[in-house]
Amino acid sequence: MRAHSFDYRQHHDLFERYGISPSGVERLQYSWNEPHRHYHTERHLSFLVSRIEQSDLRGDDLDKMLLTAFFHDVVYDPTAQDNEEQSAEVLRETTQHAVVPEVADMIMDTKTHRPRTELSRRFVELDMAVVSESDFAGLLEWERAVFKEFQYVDYSLYKTGRLALLDGWTAAYPKNASNLHCLMSYLMHHRPRVGVYAGSFNPLHNGHLNILQKAEQIFDKVVLAQGVNPEKEEALTDITRQRKLKYHQTEKFTGLLTNYLSQKEKECDITLIRGLRNGDDLDYEVNQLRFMEDMKPGLKVVFIRCDKQFEHISSSAIRNLEKIEKGLGSKYMPNGG
Repeated sequence: MRAHSFDYRQHHDLFERYGISPSGVERLQYSWNEPHRHYHTERHLSFLVSRIEQSDLRGDDLDKMLLTAFFHDVVYDPTAQDNEEQSAEVLRETTQHAVVPEVADMIMDTKTHRPRTELSRRFVELDMAVVSESDFAGLLEWERAVFKEFQYVDYSLYKTGRLALLDGWTAAYPKNASNLHCLMSYLMHHRPRVGVYAGSFNPLHNGHLNILQKAEQIFDKVVLAQGVNPEKEEALTDITRQRKLKYHQTEKFTGLLTNYLSQKEKECDITLIRGLRNGDDLDYEVNQLRFMEDMKPGLKVVFIRCDKQFEHISSSAIRNLEKIEKGLGSKYMPNGG
């Protein structure tokens, strides 16, 4: 659902009229293209702008609606609760025009869904058109995109929260209740394809991230699971605090990996992911797999090889470099360690 390119140049006059500088426009473009967005992207923006421009609105009201469209999701962090407040603040930082207070209020109304003016009601209605107007295929596409944005949430919690939200929207949008009920039924029975990328990640390095990126092209979602041995020293990386993994589900587990995988299978179709650098890694992993298959018959495993530029990187090599001189292995780790 990501592929889309929005031409901001077509709205040069609007930006100029409200004192929005080229750097302000660049900020808009950067924000709407952040990699963690899958529904709240330029495609959503393009839909809103197109519908607004096709409406009967003219003059100041048209401008206010367009400005609300550009700024209402300029800040979107699915882990945060104050996206609308932050988006309104970006608007205030970008332009000091007299319309800012009203547009900021319209942005806030998209959070409460309780519009304070007729113009705001029209925008909120348009912003929710994906729910109120989409057929089942459109709702399913929307659901899959939102699911991607909430990968950091355990699926059982996501499913419970999502069903509750859809139930409320079914009551709020009775004309599309039939399609919304179909989506709820889909969610109740759907088992997403989830890859579990397990390891000690001691430390997490760029080769691991390369494997993760490839795995995300295969599965609906990838969970990173860090095995913890209480008898060993604490790992150099705590994946649950790693900034690079902010929008991913990260967990720690103790005990047998096969037991951890069995717990995850209650609502998801689970496949174990094993990363490879070379043939030696494959020989080792195949031997380990034999033991795991004895403990968990029917275990599904996918082996993914890293790209050539990461073949020499290993956690043990980085630990050795760090023993020689602290920071020596940082170039091989996310964010420089």
